[in-house]
Amino acid sequence: MEKTKETKKQKVIFLCTQNSARSQMAEGFLRHYGGDAFEAYSAGTEPTGEIHPYAVEVMEEVGIDISDQYPKRLKTYLGKTGFNYLIIVCARAEKNCPKTFPGVHARISWLFDDPRAEEVPEEDLLESFRRVRDEIEQKVLALIDNPKIELEKLKAERERQRLERIETERLEVERRERQQSRDRFLSTGLDPDPGEAGYTPALH
Repeated sequence: MEKTKETKKQKVIFLCTQNSARSQMAEGFLRHYGGDAFEAYSAGTEPTGEIHPYAVEVMEEVGIDISDQYPKRLKTYLGKTGFNYLIIVCARAEKNCPKTFPGVHARISWLFDDPRAEEVPEEDLLESFRRVRDEIEQKVLALIDNPKIELEKLKAERERQRLERIETERLEVERRERQQSRDRFLSTGLDPDPGEAGYTPALH
């Protein structure tokens, strides 16, 4: 009897700063909805000692138990485990994390608001966690439904950045050429050619 070849699961790690809320909820959702096709992990650049209790509470509201999950440092996995996707879920982690990750195929940014930001009043914290939870759930479901879309978005973003770099370099070359042209004229003691960029008529 011929054995059915098992599809290798794709590994995903969610990264935030403290690994106490957003990344933990994302890990919980991916494990719950996509456990047959994905292995879910999460980590933080500066992890705290425990998951925020509101994160556990709002996930329980939708039937997902993340109470056994715990904050972990990124170095627990970095360079030791290969991942198909590294998904950054907070702006601070995106700013502070390394630009390259050994063993990571694609780095993606899903930047969600901090549900416990300073401007959120204490009485609104739980609702803030619910809102961010729902946003994370939708992104995770979209990834499960069609992971190629995320790769296409990443490819498009990289191409945009490449074109921006080319344009920036082109403008810098033109700037240097204009400066060199002005410097040559100044060294000869002659007025610049009116056809030269940056020419300013001499006042007599």
